[in-house]
Amino acid sequence: MQLIFESYAAEAVIPVGQYLRNRKLAKYFNRETAAALIAARKLLDAHPCPADTPFYYETGVMEFESLGLDAIADGSRDAAGRFDQRNFVEIGAKAVPPLTQFKALYNMPLSFIAIEHGLVGDNAVIYASAHGLLLQALNAPGAGDILLGCGKVHADASVDSAFALISRAELAAAAERHWPGEAIELFRAWREREAA
Repeated sequence: MQLIFESYAAEAVIPVGQYLRNRKLAKYFNRETAAALIAARKLLDAHPCPADTPFYYETGVMEFESLGLDAIADGSRDAAGRFDQRNFVEIGAKAVPPLTQFKALYNMPLSFIAIEHGLVGDNAVIYASAHGLLLQALNAPGAGDILLGCGKVHADASVDSAFALISRAELAAAAERHWPGEAIELFRAWREREAA
């Protein structure tokens, strides 16, 4: 397994522009996406993989950045406080600038990494489940390695991002255990095992 684990403190500026072919894309990134792009670049530059490599990404619960989602939710309610599709379109979705909306989408790290590296294989985003990430990868098409990634924005604005290029045998061994919680803890355990 090839593994990279990156962490950025709350006050740290994430230097994603240094790792992008098109630096203008950075305006779409939240802290998780920026950290993920750097970690993926470091891994894939050192260990290139075919374009059709399956790629699965788990995103953790975003504890820090609201990105205006409260304003969208508030503007999308009817007089009784229930979700109203018309209010969502006419008021809620317009409550935040369009670029901000990209930052709130769970599939942005996976999408931008796939674009940046020309990855066209099977892919999926899994929300807050290490076990789900492993199950998705176990059912990946093909016979080669699989690219796994995850990210986590913590309540204090720090962020962790990890990626692994993993063989199917390594994946099967990891999947033998039930991994509760988010994938960042699974990747942290893999990093500690490698360091031992």
